[in-house]
Amino acid sequence: MNSIAFLWVGEDTAIPCRLVESIQLIMGDTVEIVQLTDEKTPQVIGVTSVQRLELSPYIMVARLQAYSQYKASTNTTFFCDADSLFIKPLELNFIDSDILLSKRNVDGMINDQYPEFYPEFTGKRLAEVMPFLFGAIAIRGDQSKFFGLLLDVCLGLPLRFHRWYGDQYALASMIANARFNYGLLDLEKHLVIVRKELSLEQLSLLRNLGVQMITFKGPASKAYM
Repeated sequence: MNSIAFLWVGEDTAIPCRLVESIQLIMGDTVEIVQLTDEKTPQVIGVTSVQRLELSPYIMVARLQAYSQYKASTNTTFFCDADSLFIKPLELNFIDSDILLSKRNVDGMINDQYPEFYPEFTGKRLAEVMPFLFGAIAIRGDQSKFFGLLLDVCLGLPLRFHRWYGDQYALASMIANARFNYGLLDLEKHLVIVRKELSLEQLSLLRNLGVQMITFKGPASKAYM
């Protein structure tokens, strides 16, 4: 059995409720659903369990704190963003590593002024500074040390990285220093990014192409969930 874990902090749980509903619809009780959160956030309806933690107010730090303290109840765990929906059952293939990452497949120049000034990004491309996404990570066994190392790197970065980009930037640093082995998830199946409303026909096409999870990005796209 797999577990699917997500971080959600805040009173309004409409977005993670949609994620949980999709997991139940597609996979029933064949997976465990774990909500990682603080002491105040309501339990999301339908989750198997809630792990409550003392978390930083900075979201990048909070996510790494949550992942590093996560207590697995199954052999494999898939960490995903809460603004996601499953449209086919999750399938994971661990071969040479117990960690599967999502390598960025869309590149371009990064805006060093958004959401605040990042001099580290000036004149750089996305794949240079953040070659891996954090919206889908799969692990086998206990990988608390891996996430703990990422947390240490993130905490050593300027405060702006605690607010934005810190998890991806820390991951790039660890990869550059060859501090662990990893395999790859398939972004055409495990992390397809959606920025618009999907018709039923488009959704059916994605399913027929083997897409397992879609993630909604952009300020307007959350309404499409």
